[in-house]
Formats: sequence, structure tokens, C-alpha cells
Amino acid sequence: MRWSVAVLCLVTVVSGCGGPDLAKTTGQRTTVPAAEGLADPGATGTDPEPEGDGGPFADAALRRINPCELMTSEILSEFGTPARSRLRDFALCSNYMKDPSGKELHFTLTIGETSTARNPEGDLKINGLPVAQSELDDKSACFVTAITATDPNRGISVQTGSDVPGGLCEPGRRLVELAVRKIAEDKPQLQVRKGTLVDIEPCTFLDDDVIAAAVGSGASKRPIDLHGCAYNASGVSLRVEFSVGTDPDKLATAAKTTPVDLGGVTAQQRAETTSSARCSLDWAHLPFEGAEGDSEVVSVDYTRYKAESGEDPCAKALDVAKAVVGLLPAK
Repeated sequence: MRWSVAVLCLVTVVSGCGGPDLAKTTGQRTTVPAAEGLADPGATGTDPEPEGDGGPFADAALRRINPCELMTSEILSEFGTPARSRLRDFALCSNYMKDPSGKELHFTLTIGETSTARNPEGDLKINGLPVAQSELDDKSACFVTAITATDPNRGISVQTGSDVPGGLCEPGRRLVELAVRKIAEDKPQLQVRKGTLVDIEPCTFLDDDVIAAAVGSGASKRPIDLHGCAYNASGVSLRVEFSVGTDPDKLATAAKTTPVDLGGVTAQQRAETTSSARCSLDWAHLPFEGAEGDSEVVSVDYTRYKAESGEDPCAKALDVAKAVVGLLPAK
């Protein structure tokens, strides 16, 4: 369940999360061309999707990349003593290792990350891809993104953190460089089941009529990394996300959710009304092995920022969720 937008992302780099700015809008999305000089990626991996005009850095190709294969022990040994890389989502991997002096060194790599992919600074590039780089004021974390697409900017991002501030951007840039090269040359693939959610293009997945019924016509839409989309209109937002996580049915008691029927599929519903009104629906689509979560999870979240008398946010979320169920890949 995605009930909060990772409040601690800018404080705790090891979280590897990022909340999108839902107020922003997007036009046509553009893929940055593959860099000159990179090796021909070839045809490797597990049943990859067509890459399209963007080559190995097109969104469709990047959705299939296994982020933990970009942070193997062999790769991370350049920076010290690696721990176990942990797959935390389709496109998110973390490793909490030690540098050569024994200090903590935390890497979190996200493919298609949007929240830290600011505008490129100067002429800095990694293998031909423009780079956005920033760090916290106390220099306890650095964020480096090789931008693969624009409108909005997103790319291959590494967050680097340590218990000793300073000097974190250099290893972050180096790991991004190694990741970009490995994607172009090897394209290491996620291991997924038939009917996986991983290939869904979330911002073109639903019919415009479904979105209009939920949030009104003319809503803006913005990608949430590679596997989610936010739709925004005046005073209201809708988020549809596909992720790896714990089966929501297993969390129902602790989360105090209510099971609801989507037409042969059971989702867990949570509603909250304060000054705003919000409703979320989450359900497991397929099992997933090899990650911290055990399932491929679908999440639908509807929020009215100023609650309106007589409106039921869960009715809106439920209609969208039923439309989503009808469009999911066959298992």
C-alpha cells in the first residue's frame, strides 16, 4: 500500500524513494538518444520488450532491466566491501556496504527515477547522457541521475549516503557510469512470470474516459518513475502504480483495511476523511520471487484535497480499479 509519499526521502538516502511533484504537468515525453561510443547492446536477457526508437534507454527497454544486476558484488567492490544487494521494487535496488576505511556507504539505484532528475548542470555527461547532480546541505547524501528521457526528466539515478558526510558525489557518478555501460552492453533482465505488470506503460494504460470520470476532463498526467502515473485536476489527484511489495491481504489486519470485490479480484481498501478525502485500493496480481516483497501489486489512490459534501472518494477509486483489472495482462 502506498499510503504516504516517502516523507523521509531527502533525509534518509538509504530509503531510495522519491515523491513526485503532483502539481507539475507533462507534455509529450522525449527519450534521450543512446550515447555515441557505447557498445551494441545485442540481444540478451529474458524475453525483452521492443526497445523502440530510444534503444537501450527507452522506457520500454528500461522497465525490464534488473537494477540489482547493476550493483553486483563485482561492480561494487570498486568502492569497498559490498553487502547483499536488495531488490526493493521493479526498478529499485539498495546496498548498504562499507567503504575501504570501514565507513558506511549506502547506494540506492533507481531506473527511471523522476524526483531527483532535475535540469542538467553545465556540460557534465556520463557516456553521452546529460547529468543532474545535487547533494544535501550537510553533504550526507548525493543524488546523481543520468537523464534518459525528458518531459519530465527521468533517468538512471544513484543516491549515495554515508555516516560521514562529504565526498559522496564522486562514487555516485562512478556507479551511474558503470550502470549506464552495463545497460547498454548487457541489458540484464528481471526474472518475471507470464502476465507480469512490469511492461505496462502507466500513463497510456487507461482510457481517457476513465480518467475524466474520476478527476474531470483535461487532467494533466505525469509519470511516477517507470511504473506509475499521476493524474491531476483542480483540487483532485489520482495515482495508479504497479510495484513489487507484500501482498496487501497479508497486511490487512495491521493496516486496518477492508476487502472489496473488483469483479473476481479482491482488493484492500483504506479510506480517510479529514480536511481532505482519500481512498486507496491495493491488490496482488502475481507472485514475485527474489525481492523484499512477495507480489506484483496494483495500487489506485484517489485524493480530493478539500473534502466535498456528498462525494465518496472510494466510489471514484473503485470505478478506476475495476477498469484497471479489466486491462491487466492475462496470467
